[in-house]
Amino acid sequence: MQQYFSNKKDGNILFINDYDIHHIKNVMKIKPNDDLIITYNEISYLCSLNNDYKTATIKSIYKENTESTYVLAYIPVLQEEKMSFIIEKGTEMGVSEFIPVNFTHSKFKIPKEKENKKLERWNKIAKEASEQSRRLIIPKVKNIINIEDIKLIDGVNIMCSLDKENVKSIKEVLNTENYYDRISLVFGPEGGIDKKEEKYLSELGFIKTSLGKNVLRTETVIINVCSIINYVNG
Repeated sequence: MQQYFSNKKDGNILFINDYDIHHIKNVMKIKPNDDLIITYNEISYLCSLNNDYKTATIKSIYKENTESTYVLAYIPVLQEEKMSFIIEKGTEMGVSEFIPVNFTHSKFKIPKEKENKKLERWNKIAKEASEQSRRLIIPKVKNIINIEDIKLIDGVNIMCSLDKENVKSIKEVLNTENYYDRISLVFGPEGGIDKKEEKYLSELGFIKTSLGKNVLRTETVIINVCSIINYVNG
């Protein structure tokens, strides 16, 4: 059953966003009186589509918000295919917010005049991934920043490192005995985070963390860490 997000509710009526009507009518071929899931204010409702295709009538509550962990992902700016993958899979795995970062080793740079168009596309990917995975929130993809703009959050702050020394294993940082409900994650592009950048982030307060003996592709990191977070959360 397809899920959509609504921005307006009046009694037991939910209003469908204009940009979703085409998808409902012409792509999914949903007809009046058919069931669909619509999420409003972090609650999903089982609804019946009305004849106007612009509204749906609530039948029952389908799901209420159970997300207990806020995950902020500082992700490297990469080529489009890899960025799309990270945002899509990160959304499915429970990331709450994405902030793209220009790192020294980033080979792909986005011109300032094209940034808004990219952000629009990335946020659309997050929306569609939230609908597909039936999440009750849509993660935001924020403006691209430089490393100096990265900030700590009140929780645990993890920096994925390829170093062999002065690092903690991921199981030391995230486990059932030291549960955190707010987590920020920084990981670099292919080749990892530059030594000077690692030093800066360490002094800022990020924990240098190893994800294991194998060197992961950049787009695999988000799945690896979020899988551990979801396991720790039970």
